[in-house]
Amino acid sequence: MSSTSVHHGSCHCGNVQYQIRLKFPPVLTPGAESIRLYKCNCTVCHKMGFFHCRPISPADDFIVTSPSIEELGDYRVFAKKTGWYFCKSCGVRTFGVSGKWVQEEIDVEKWAGREGGEGKMQKVWRTEPKDIETEVDGKTVTKKYHYTSVNAVTLEPGGNVNLIEWHEKGWLYYVDSREETGEDRAQPHHCGMY
Repeated sequence: MSSTSVHHGSCHCGNVQYQIRLKFPPVLTPGAESIRLYKCNCTVCHKMGFFHCRPISPADDFIVTSPSIEELGDYRVFAKKTGWYFCKSCGVRTFGVSGKWVQEEIDVEKWAGREGGEGKMQKVWRTEPKDIETEVDGKTVTKKYHYTSVNAVTLEPGGNVNLIEWHEKGWLYYVDSREETGEDRAQPHHCGMY
């Protein structure tokens, strides 16, 4: 039985606060509409020790409630298309985003699916796809791109957030981005980590 629930996440000092909707258990069939739980062996993820937890819909299932995006550290990689955001106070990397940030006022309790919210509106930041240019057959092509991944170790424990259980149930997989074999598997690839 699958269930969608909202999970809170933060940096160590609590300055960075976010919420993410996740539907458990993940569907492990390639191409399925599902959350994704994985570790990547690219140099960026390896050096950061990043544990990927990606929502089904980056635009709908992820919000930052504090601080403002401008107050976060932002380390840019992959032709500066992806930002790995971190708290400037404690240094914890909380999420990676490739998309454009949008600030809006929402009822966070309603967004989280809680009944009986007070209708209190709060400023949050969410992401939308952005246009990126790539070269295909010698021609420049513009396409939409949207990527959001939270660092699973920054999720507050409880409910479905049990990193050991994710591994034991086989929900976690390992991605090969160094040699780009295209093989996802249950064991780390060369230079990867458990």
